[in-house]
Amino acid sequence: MLTPLLSDRMRHLGVGCLVVAALMFVAAAVIFAAGFEPAFLAMLLALGLFTFGVGAVTVGRR
Repeated sequence: MLTPLLSDRMRHLGVGCLVVAALMFVAAAVIFAAGFEPAFLAMLLALGLFTFGVGAVTVGRR
């Protein structure tokens, strides 16, 4: 069973991951648009981080 403290930490971790993922995706999209094609991999990593963040927020609200 999750304690309230752990729940609060998971919620903060999830929100932090979502913010970092959004910033990372925007930066990678700008770099990709400038012509550096390997930046597509950073977009995939941002998607994974976003997925983890959504899961952490969900666990934190449970």
